Amino acid sequence: MSEIKLIFVRHGEAASAWQRHENPGLSEAGLLQAKKLIEHEKFLELKDFTFISSPKSRAIETAQPLANKFNKEILIDDAFIEIPSHDIPFDKKKIWLEGIIKMDKNKLPKNIKSWREKIFVKLKDIKNHSIIFTHFMVLNSLISELTGSKSIFCFYPDYTSIVEINIERGVIKSFSKENDKKTYINL
Repeated sequence: MSEIKLIFVRHGEAASAWQRHENPGLSEAGLLQAKKLIEHEKFLELKDFTFISSPKSRAIETAQPLANKFNKEILIDDAFIEIPSHDIPFDKKKIWLEGIIKMDKNKLPKNIKSWREKIFVKLKDIKNHSIIFTHFMVLNSLISELTGSKSIFCFYPDYTSIVEINIERGVIKSFSKENDKKTYINL
């Protein structure tokens, strides 16, 4: 296969805030958002896609309705997990993240740089069409790198927003992102 399509989907609304719970599942609204993905125009035909998810409950629960529809196993891959913050106390996470998103990518802490590198190594390793259920900061890290942004934060993906990346012969050729409006960018 010379062209590979990767579709990244941010999880639905979580039952608890990131800075209050290590691994929340989806809220009732998040479960509805996940179910609504079945009707999304990009997801009408995914029989040739591999389903991949972050190990976090909210990402897996977002993937489940589509995986059920296409009778797919969800492969868990920690390369697509949310930004590492397990060593940050819950009451300090928001302030910590505000600092990280304003920081020049070259000055990020080593563990954040490693997390970002792991995403791109894995991305280029994928050999078939895949749909990947992931997180806000993973999507930002992807778009930040693809647009050459100086910081890791560059857009506000809504719940169940989509980032699509097309790879041809191991090279990222184009991407689009969906939020309130869609943007298509050729590389």
